[in-house]
Amino acid sequence: MLTRFTAFCGLFMAASFLLNAQNTPTRPKLVIGIVVDQMRYDYLYRYEAEYGNGGFKRLLRDGFSCENTHFNYVPTYTGPGHAAVYTGTTPSVNGIVGNDWFDRGLNKNRYVTADPAYQSVGAPNGRTGQHSPTVLLSTTITDELRLSNNYRSKVVGVCLKDRGSILPAGHIPNAAYWFDDATGNFITSSYYPDSLGLPKWVQDFNSRKLAEKYASGKWDKLPGVDYSQSFADWKQHEDAGYFKYFTGDMPYDLAAIRQKTGNVGVIRFTPFGNTITLDFALEAIDKMELGADNWTDFLCLSFSSTDYVGHQFGVHAEETQDTYLKLDKDLERLLNYLDQKFGKDQVLVFLTADHGGCETPEHFRELRIPTGIFPESKLEEKLEQALATALGSGGDYIQAVSNQQIWLNWQTIADYQTDPYNVEAAIKAAMRDMPGVYDVLTRDDLDQIASDYPFASRLRNGIHPRRSGDIIFQLDPAWHADDAFFGDGGCTHGSSYPYDTHVPLLWYGWKSPKGTTHRLVQITDIAPTLASMLRIMEPNGTTGEVITELFGN
Repeated sequence: MLTRFTAFCGLFMAASFLLNAQNTPTRPKLVIGIVVDQMRYDYLYRYEAEYGNGGFKRLLRDGFSCENTHFNYVPTYTGPGHAAVYTGTTPSVNGIVGNDWFDRGLNKNRYVTADPAYQSVGAPNGRTGQHSPTVLLSTTITDELRLSNNYRSKVVGVCLKDRGSILPAGHIPNAAYWFDDATGNFITSSYYPDSLGLPKWVQDFNSRKLAEKYASGKWDKLPGVDYSQSFADWKQHEDAGYFKYFTGDMPYDLAAIRQKTGNVGVIRFTPFGNTITLDFALEAIDKMELGADNWTDFLCLSFSSTDYVGHQFGVHAEETQDTYLKLDKDLERLLNYLDQKFGKDQVLVFLTADHGGCETPEHFRELRIPTGIFPESKLEEKLEQALATALGSGGDYIQAVSNQQIWLNWQTIADYQTDPYNVEAAIKAAMRDMPGVYDVLTRDDLDQIASDYPFASRLRNGIHPRRSGDIIFQLDPAWHADDAFFGDGGCTHGSSYPYDTHVPLLWYGWKSPKGTTHRLVQITDIAPTLASMLRIMEPNGTTGEVITELFGN
């Protein structure tokens, strides 16, 4: 009797095991998150006729496109964009309120990932590697993946920009790498596990001197390609003040430019910056053995040259079109590699952007479309003068102005025994008379305005209680601040308007259906959707929602 019972129990346990095995959720071998810096939604279709069949067209044809994807906060910059994609929340929660901002604790501006507690690994200049993700206040989807399986999943970030690699890779990745202009190397920091030196495969990659190779040739158009989607007479609208070495038209002699600059950083402003990023990413997949076992790995891959080219040349430049056509070829190379190494159904790919980009004001002026450049760099001085006149006392009422925000000096206000309301009222009165200013709001104003106030939720979502400014101002459409990335020509971003918020979102590969949705999707929906696909917890600050269309019926 006991023997029969034991046998029955054995059969029951075996059946239960098989049932559980069948119900165990399958997962992709590798997830690749692609962020294309400054890619407006319309670039998917503006250059479609000249794209090949294996890049953007393949993602559209064989994948799923969320055609109405928007950022749901301002300011729309690189750091906040990457953070929102991977944390599933906005600056109001994850704390990434800009690429840089005034830090009251430090009493000075801070760069988003700068961290003097860590040292450069792979470059002699320590500052290029003194970075970490410690400023990020919430977890990322990559963190949650590692936490879900006792760190068996591998995570790596790859980008020319430090912030484009560090923020997506999260707090506990295996590695994050970015580009050093002086050496032409991909480097990291002592925050990461490889703090005693770069792994041999990275050293070997750097020893190939690909950056020098790419920066020694010419940048020319693709032969036999129609560039009529760009404006042939666009040169007058490019921003010579941003990177002054591009004169004339393509082809550009990159070797000559490199000689003038003294480093290989010129490749950032060319399609070859994206190419070397992909070269390094493919090496990382191979040498780090991503996707090689039963645990899903994650490659955070960001292409930054599109942003540098956009800032330099603008929306309608042949150089911008050429950069996207060559990125299309790089995407084809990536997808073909994944097919050969894993198979399409074993890898999940998503592609989006960290923000869009504006039209060039000088061009809009010619077309008699209202536009302008707001002198934010001179705003503090003007407001101090206005405050002295209005309050009858002068002196340092403002600590900083950036990202269309104003940080008040509360110590000065207390020393003068000034009513804060009067300071705020004087600032609002002065600014509302300035050309290009749509509105000026205090934090209290923002809390009280009606939900149907234009872009109210985007403004609120961009404010972190401890990090953001005390007063927020919004500019009219087609107006932009004169920040460090913007001169009289070229392109910039940062606003709450569609040209900066509307970006592509494509899903491809493992369990991704074919199709489209035109329902409004927020950029913060990506991370919880990934969490649902992978059957893991969403990042701990998530405010986004799952994109249910990806799961069929």
